[in-house]
Amino acid sequence: MPPPAHYIAKKCSALHARVLFLFDQLKEKYHVCGLDNLYNSVKFCRDAWAGKKKIMVHGVARKTGRGVPDCCQQEEFSDPAKAEAVRGTTKAAVLDGDPNCTPVVCVSIYDTKVVAILSTACTF
Repeated sequence: MPPPAHYIAKKCSALHARVLFLFDQLKEKYHVCGLDNLYNSVKFCRDAWAGKKKIMVHGVARKTGRGVPDCCQQEEFSDPAKAEAVRGTTKAAVLDGDPNCTPVVCVSIYDTKVVAILSTACTF
């Protein structure tokens, strides 16, 4: 199945366009969807919420190129001593102000490497 043209026109990737199409098939609104091994993006979070079914999503995101804000970026260290010194460092931000979207929360955590998580399913 080709990706839905109206999502491609909104500059969604083919993968995200197909997932957003699946969200449109749900019967009810306001589901929460955890994304495992589907790299998330701020745009995808916003598009899922702006869709017909107002889907809230959460999941991991690549640290670069996918909208993880600069304030949540963390440098990765190849030196094991430096990496151990920063292990457990956590940075967070709330991306708010988009009238068409619930706030997007970004958290990055340094474990053995940096892991970033994006969510529109948080409560404050």
